[in-house]
Amino acid sequence: MAKLFLLDGSAIFYRSYYAFIRNPLINSKGENTSATFGFLNTIFKIIEDERPEYLAVIFDTKEPTFRHEMYDQYKANREKMPEEMVVTIPRMMHALKTLNLQILDKVGFEADDIIATLARKYASEDLEVFIVSGDKDLAQLINHQINMYTVATPPIIMGREEIKEKYGIYPEQVIDWLALMGDSSDNIPGVPSVGKKTAVDLLEIYDTMDNLYEHVEELTKKNTKEKLIENRDLALLSKKLVTLDDKVELEHNLDDLILKGWDKQEVEVLLKDMEFNRLVMRSSYVNDLIDKSKAIKKQPIETKSQSTKYVLINSQSEFDELLNKWEKIDEFVFDLETDSLDTFIAKIAGIAISFEEDKAYYIAVNHTDSKLNEKEVLDAVKSIFENNDIRKCGQNIKYDTMIMRQHGVDVKNIYFDTMIASFLINSSSSQHNLDSLAQEYLNHKMISIEEVIGSGKNQKLMTDLPAGDVYTYACEDADITRKLMQVLKPQLKELELEDLFNKIEMPLIQVLMEMEEQGVTLDTKLLDNLSVKLEKDIIDYTKQIYEQAGEEFNINSPAQLGNILFDKLQIHKELNMRTPKKTKTGQYSTSEQTLERYFRHPLPKTILEYRKLAKLKNTYVDALPSLIKDKTGRVHTSYNQTIAATGRLSSVNPNLQNIPIRTEIGREMRKAFKPAEKDTVILSADYSQIELRIMAHLSDDEKMQDSFKKDFDIHQATAAQIFDVGLSEVTADHRRKAKEINFGIIYGMSKYGLSNRLEIPVDEAESFIFEYFATYPKIQEFMQKTILFASQNGYVLTMKNRRRYLPQIASTNRNLREFGERTSINTPIQGSAADLIKIAMINVHNAIHDKGLKSKMILQVHDELVFEIPKNEIEEMKKLVKEKMESAIKLSVPIKVDMGIGDNWLEAH
Repeated sequence: MAKLFLLDGSAIFYRSYYAFIRNPLINSKGENTSATFGFLNTIFKIIEDERPEYLAVIFDTKEPTFRHEMYDQYKANREKMPEEMVVTIPRMMHALKTLNLQILDKVGFEADDIIATLARKYASEDLEVFIVSGDKDLAQLINHQINMYTVATPPIIMGREEIKEKYGIYPEQVIDWLALMGDSSDNIPGVPSVGKKTAVDLLEIYDTMDNLYEHVEELTKKNTKEKLIENRDLALLSKKLVTLDDKVELEHNLDDLILKGWDKQEVEVLLKDMEFNRLVMRSSYVNDLIDKSKAIKKQPIETKSQSTKYVLINSQSEFDELLNKWEKIDEFVFDLETDSLDTFIAKIAGIAISFEEDKAYYIAVNHTDSKLNEKEVLDAVKSIFENNDIRKCGQNIKYDTMIMRQHGVDVKNIYFDTMIASFLINSSSSQHNLDSLAQEYLNHKMISIEEVIGSGKNQKLMTDLPAGDVYTYACEDADITRKLMQVLKPQLKELELEDLFNKIEMPLIQVLMEMEEQGVTLDTKLLDNLSVKLEKDIIDYTKQIYEQAGEEFNINSPAQLGNILFDKLQIHKELNMRTPKKTKTGQYSTSEQTLERYFRHPLPKTILEYRKLAKLKNTYVDALPSLIKDKTGRVHTSYNQTIAATGRLSSVNPNLQNIPIRTEIGREMRKAFKPAEKDTVILSADYSQIELRIMAHLSDDEKMQDSFKKDFDIHQATAAQIFDVGLSEVTADHRRKAKEINFGIIYGMSKYGLSNRLEIPVDEAESFIFEYFATYPKIQEFMQKTILFASQNGYVLTMKNRRRYLPQIASTNRNLREFGERTSINTPIQGSAADLIKIAMINVHNAIHDKGLKSKMILQVHDELVFEIPKNEIEEMKKLVKEKMESAIKLSVPIKVDMGIGDNWLEAH
């Protein structure tokens, strides 16, 4: 759906000016530029966040309006605009015109009337209107197509229900509400003694002012009744004054409001003249967003819900008729309804499919009134699902496919997943579920699952319901997924994401399914013993904490811990540090980040150790055995392709990627991961320093490349350069510092961050960074170029064209901007590493199948792949895995894989 933004120019002007009233922006010419800067910042942020197709800025005029003729005291108590504001108006208007924005006003009318006219004239099912203003008068316009919008992070958007929540009345009651209570800012009289709460209470009962006056004699509060009766004419006058005129004759049409972009050079001259240097690069980036909006815009299509046909298949004759059609098509969407989210135990309630425009079918196999036999249905559709010539599509298709596999149907030619497509198009978004995508791309509100199965104590299973209660919901899932596919496909092509989607992400689904089905075997006895040991260590740490605190308290209570640290012990004063900030609840923060700041005091250090052990015990050691599936005797994680914006896989339920390797407890835990069969072993294959190798490749730094080509220890080689010593003279401390710098640079670490990590003075950390860039000058050049590219384009790319948008990089908030800069450097490196290991996984998986080997890939942990292999396949697998991993992507430096074999994961690593 397209967007029209209507900006209340006068309101934004005032807000922008007063935002800097204590510290006004004064340039070298003596101009107060506060209002102009604030206004431009608002415009840029709206375009960055919303990508509107249409935008207009509407102002009041100096001349009286029809309301002054109606009531000569209208706005009589308004203070005159301060002179220092008046003189800034020409400069601000010039800036807005230079941005090529449509500016509207009309003598005799207020900006609100023009906004009302435009909003009601153009709002439709295809065009959503957003009113940028804090004026409650405008709330009367709000409906499902018109919203109030506040520029914030994130933006605050108010529809009908939000208006009710804020003011206590619905938009259609706003006029009567204002008429009753009056408005001192506009000098609207209202009814004396009827305030905001009374007006809300009256409308809650009587709905409208007209109805209130029809029943005014029924009021029990004498004073309110008398005031209403005595001041009825005043109430009616007030109502006329607050009612917006939505019939203002304007010479402009919708095409005049199209956001067209501006002349970059002209805007740059303006911004530099006003000394808005921070906005120069941002303005160029925002202008590019307008030019490229089609490439990243969610293009809506007509949903045609009125002609959509959903068909329930619940008899053999209906099923046979469907089969005749289904077997002849070359592509379809499918979606399962089940009684569980656990793919190993889920029972299929029914299968929804769609292969025609605006049509979907639901085959009911396990409902209270199902007439079809599940086994017979699955036997009949098996040949369709396993036909390699028929393309299968879905939303989160891995889940549905794994359930089909558990029921003996091996789905072939998995072609399109709308969830993955959406993620690739905008990995910065966290909303890729079907409901969100339908709303975002199709402006379609889906039937919620709660409407079908209920919620809470009343929630039922799909299999507990009759098919008639489910089929519309199920068919909609398949139909909307098919529609989304039609929208997302062209966007993948336009953004040059087709290869990433078709050659990496989609083929990876098959690999992940087999890994998840295989699972991992655990030594539960070892974990039981480890749990006992951890419990003892946690008790010991608890005693230490009580001794250091001087009393017993609930260590897991942030409030009690904060009081001990900062009120009782006052460790900040002991360390000559500032008092820590409190959270919104009024408590001291006791987060890991906060405690690390006070690391020089023994108590925070002990608490962090206590927390580390408690987390390992609760999250892994005690929890993992309970997650072993009865059906397989193994633990099965689930890999998600649509969480990490860099493209890395995420492991969930349980997360097997966060088991530490550098601590003794973490290593003990890895011992518990063992092969299932007697004659099998664990093989671990880990990319060696892959992110630094990718950095060497992308930066084209000859010195770093040379170190890798000569197979030097890169941290030792870096230390030799930074500390100006020979390789043989590099100490363990030298190497440790060089390693922190090597990896810190990749993650955009500042001198302050490095100072903290190495526990050295800031100036010494700054010196190390200076020496590092002197050693590897092209790395600094690469970082600068990458930040510039991100600033100009709003995104960065990996080697395989994975795209990540970074709107933060153009932010006026320094913290957000610096985050964007760090992320712009890290994403091409970490994202390319993610693409690399995904390609390797696909190639290794295919080679294992092609050779008919019995080895299985069982885990992926960042840069490491873990296999369970028969002993008689060890040599062949070592050769195969090494070859496929090292050749996955061609770099200008060698890719190196470290491998190990063992009777458990620790031994193999």
